[in-house]
Amino acid sequence: MPRRRLRSLGRIAIAFALALSATTALAGVGVYLALLDAIDHQVDLRLQGEARELLEGGAGVPEIARRIARESSERESADIGFLLRDSLGERIAGNIAPAHPLPIGVSTVKTDAAIPGLSRGRAWVKQLPGGETLALVAESEPIDQHDHKRGRILVIGFGAVMALLLIGTFALIRAIRINIAAIAGTAEAIIDGDLRARVPVERPGSVFGALAVTFNRMLDRIGELMTGMRSISNDIAHDLRTPLARLHGRLAALADTPEAAPVREELADAVAESEEILAVFAAILRITEIEGGERRAGFERLDLAALTADVGEGLELLVTENGRYFVAPAAAKGVIVEGDPRLLTQLIVNLIENAVTHTPPGTTIRLEVRREGDIALLYVADNGQGIPPKERDRALRRFGRLDASRHTHGHGLGLPLALAIARLHRGTLALEDAEPGLRVALRLALAG
Repeated sequence: MPRRRLRSLGRIAIAFALALSATTALAGVGVYLALLDAIDHQVDLRLQGEARELLEGGAGVPEIARRIARESSERESADIGFLLRDSLGERIAGNIAPAHPLPIGVSTVKTDAAIPGLSRGRAWVKQLPGGETLALVAESEPIDQHDHKRGRILVIGFGAVMALLLIGTFALIRAIRINIAAIAGTAEAIIDGDLRARVPVERPGSVFGALAVTFNRMLDRIGELMTGMRSISNDIAHDLRTPLARLHGRLAALADTPEAAPVREELADAVAESEEILAVFAAILRITEIEGGERRAGFERLDLAALTADVGEGLELLVTENGRYFVAPAAAKGVIVEGDPRLLTQLIVNLIENAVTHTPPGTTIRLEVRREGDIALLYVADNGQGIPPKERDRALRRFGRLDASRHTHGHGLGLPLALAIARLHRGTLALEDAEPGLRVALRLALAG
């Protein structure tokens, strides 16, 4: 299974906030420990300096005791504790009495040493040549609860920094979300057929503004290409349809003359072929018109179930005359959608005609409408041979006729036209397995 990735701005923001919080907390702990170490180092240096003065000149124990008495009374060293013990641990001189022996070397002294006025300090301890022990202790927190206050200062300081960073992060995420929403909204409008939609540009000099400008330039170029392609297809269809219509009329007129009796059958076939060609051009123009999205202006609220029942009643004779069975269960009224009734009627007609054309006699064709949550579902199903899953996409493309239908009547534009109508209504058209057979399902959002 591939490693799970962050797939939303919310998750990215949460992950970044957690990482930022952890980093800031670690930085705060590091600064706190570094500050303690710096203070301890300064206190150690002071203790070593005081110890050198006490031991200066190789002074003996009596002299060290006198110096301790003098240093204890001086103002500069009044906050330092001194203790001189003999080899048996008996006190010789000093102004402190720790509750437990202090280890040789440099160490940290806390409240468990029971030294009055000391909450945390440093101790410097050395054993003298005669077995005596000299200890010096200095407070590393000259202010009461200094460690607590220092920690609170660091928490407030780093908390403020983290708050600013988090505010900046979420502001950036919000800006990204807004700009992505603008791009997504524009893309949705284009999908719905509004090729003039563009991303709003507030500050062209900003990163997002430059992205919007580039995106709009791309859309302009795509629009130009689409307009050119549509113009070419429309021009070809219009320009060819007129001479083809004239040709069709002449062939039909010629077929009615007495002189055409020997070739009347061939002329009838030519008239039929010309009618088929005209139907192809008409379908192409119809699809182009629908894909342009202009027909959406004529949408209205309608009952899809009632519309389908009316259309199904008119199509029943078409199905049965071609040797198929037609089933159209009555649907509950009130399946309200926004749409063009004429286009939806054409969609249903196309789907029924497609089922009749591509199924053998004896097939049952079913037309039904129902609700699925907030979705209106219309489907045309048959129990014929169906379409293999790998060929369904091709069946929805223009002129995408399958090998099995090459010798049947049609030009491969029925399903593409139905798909264009579905997209115009912001719906979906899917080819599904009816087990057996094919089910063409139209899904539209119910009107609010």
